[in-house]
Amino acid sequence: MIKITDLFEVDENNIPIQKPINRNAFTSEDVKYKVKCIKAMQDLGLNITIDKIGNICGTIPGKSCCKKSILCGSHTDSVDNGGQFDGPLGVYAALKSAEAIVKSGKQSAVNYKVIIYACEESTRFEGKACLGSKYLRGDNLDFESIVSREGISLKECIAHYKAELFQELEKNGLAPIEEVDRVVEQDEIITAIEGHIEQADMLRESGKKIGICTSIVAPYRLEADISDIKTGAKFICQLDEAAKKSENLQKYRATVPEFSIQNRADENDFIDKQIVTFRVTGESNHSGATPMDRRKDAVLGTAKFIDALCENPAVQFLETCTSDWGANQITNCCEVKLAVDCHASPKNILDVYAAQRDASKTAHVCFKRIHDITKPDKEKGLFIDIRQQIGWSPELSSDLIFETAKDIVHQTKTNVRMHITAKGKPYQTNSDLVELASQICQDKAIPFTILKSWAGHDLATLTKNPDARTILLFCDNSGGSHNPQETTHVDSMETLTDVICTLSQMELERANQLYSEKELEENNYPPV
Repeated sequence: MIKITDLFEVDENNIPIQKPINRNAFTSEDVKYKVKCIKAMQDLGLNITIDKIGNICGTIPGKSCCKKSILCGSHTDSVDNGGQFDGPLGVYAALKSAEAIVKSGKQSAVNYKVIIYACEESTRFEGKACLGSKYLRGDNLDFESIVSREGISLKECIAHYKAELFQELEKNGLAPIEEVDRVVEQDEIITAIEGHIEQADMLRESGKKIGICTSIVAPYRLEADISDIKTGAKFICQLDEAAKKSENLQKYRATVPEFSIQNRADENDFIDKQIVTFRVTGESNHSGATPMDRRKDAVLGTAKFIDALCENPAVQFLETCTSDWGANQITNCCEVKLAVDCHASPKNILDVYAAQRDASKTAHVCFKRIHDITKPDKEKGLFIDIRQQIGWSPELSSDLIFETAKDIVHQTKTNVRMHITAKGKPYQTNSDLVELASQICQDKAIPFTILKSWAGHDLATLTKNPDARTILLFCDNSGGSHNPQETTHVDSMETLTDVICTLSQMELERANQLYSEKELEENNYPPV
């Protein structure tokens, strides 16, 4: 029997332990966790395969239509210092669902596949996320040109990962697994189900146990080369203001994780001036999942501070730096160095403190004076992350960003160069499955709500098959996401698992009926 403790750490009171998880894709930690999942699959007697990019699949074979499958699963790789449940919870639910199917002793008409998508998080490959599901979709991924932050090609990372995985399986007395080109083909997908934690505290605060997702956000990301600190600050502030307008709150969220600019200065600029450096501290969190009004964003706090002092003649901004920000994160630390005229009027000096006070209040951050700025690896300018929902599009995101840039260029007479790094479209889940999941929750007296996902998921990139039914289900959590405080309750996990098990069984029954009828039609058998 598969237990919570097979995949998660809980204490003697059955309470999940909050600890940092560092399980980047294709690393040794990733391998060790995959071995746990493969053991559970082998204990259930599943047929296990691994494909060219490292997706892992455990199959319960169907009896009459083996070219059609129902998929259930998620990912197990993590961001740096992530939480326990982002991804693996969906794998646990898929394994428990497979366990229920095996225990029933009934063979279905179609395959049931437990899938672990490779490399969902963009952490190791800097901005390139959901690589496993994109590969299954048929995207033309160049394994040589995609390079990790350590400078290793995707092809080499996968080769090392597979070699270590096969070695660990042998060391743990587990059977070898079969290598295939793809663990899932597009035309075989009937239904795809993914379970997850909800990526902010909103579901728990609403008193609901389950969230049924109707749409999944898409990223629009770009790098902006801006040579002037004040221009960068204006850009950040205006993007934030636009995203917080009431008409935009359900359309998109805007974040700037990277704000590292050095203004040119020489020694004469520092005559009769005092150099002051501040560290602005907020709270790291998921840039998609965290609502605009709940953020403690160090970059935004820094930008507001700078923008408030743009006209102050006593202040010269020298450098900003976000030295350590995670993939698509609201940044918890940003530093700013400035030179203050020693002969400035009392009013100009007081304006500096007022700007600091106001930025602290509006961005929910803290300012602390430090000795010197942390040197950035290189000048990066800004990295901009827009999360688009249904009703918004890449074209509208382009308009928003470039119109904002044009306005700022006109104001400041400063050039801005931009490079788009990602441009996705929002994804809508299947309305029939949303209705079915809602009915399951009602029948089981489980409090639920209908919501949108503000974070990306494999489900949104998995299939281009228009006939495939897809659904994303959440259980409540606290502590946000992409950080060690991320947690949920054991009973919440089991509630989500119960709903997914029931939904999977109902989809198998639907497939049995559908393909039995097709078999009768194709063979001209008389109806029963």
